[in-house]
Amino acid sequence: MSLALFPAIKLGQTEEKVRRSISRLTTGLNILAGGTSGDFAQGLTLTADGKSNKSVVSTTSVGLDLLNVTESALIELASLATRLREIGVADTNSSNSASDTAALNADAIAVSDSIDDIVSTLKFHSLTILGTSAKTFNTVKDVDGNTTTIKTTAGIAATNITDATNANTTADTAIGSIQTSLGHVAGHISSLGGYQNTANALASKELESAARLMDTNFALETAKLMKKTLIQKYAIAMVSKANEVEENKKLLIL
Repeated sequence: MSLALFPAIKLGQTEEKVRRSISRLTTGLNILAGGTSGDFAQGLTLTADGKSNKSVVSTTSVGLDLLNVTESALIELASLATRLREIGVADTNSSNSASDTAALNADAIAVSDSIDDIVSTLKFHSLTILGTSAKTFNTVKDVDGNTTTIKTTAGIAATNITDATNANTTADTAIGSIQTSLGHVAGHISSLGGYQNTANALASKELESAARLMDTNFALETAKLMKKTLIQKYAIAMVSKANEVEENKKLLIL
């Protein structure tokens, strides 16, 4: 074997290793340039699942926003219904003058109209979220596309007040419906938040695991590249020296 042959063989092997390290450093993917196919396949699956769980987090966020808007509206309705009850109680006072009664009637009608208007027209993302009958919505809860049903109200009957007479009785009915609706909303905020937290935890772990399998360890790969580059330079020098020796042999023979 020529003196230059062995260093030349090692030089070729080192150059290939240098190219692999450069490929991994420039792409950030450890699975390239000789990485195991098993890591690649598992990493792809984990990445897909992780990003799907991120999508679940985003979807449940919209559902939670809908529930939070509904909760705020129901609290405001409870305040209006309480005011309506106060008006009804005040109207039962036999000492009210005609002007007192007229004022109470006007107040009751205004409050009643506000309650009925909010119940019938409140929308979130173009969706009516309250009403005189039950309102339910389906939202994704996991990466398999399974959904959970959220209820924003069991139905809040229209008050339809025309004067303050018996406004307190009508208000009591409204308050009961509002309380029931708040119960549904509070429960679904908790359950949907649970699905969201679970999906978020899964996404973090899955993407972290995928990164360990697929991503380049830059510190380690940089150290390897420096080592291989030094070996490469040494091998080049050895080949050059060996070639020089071979050439000198030829001159002696000649």
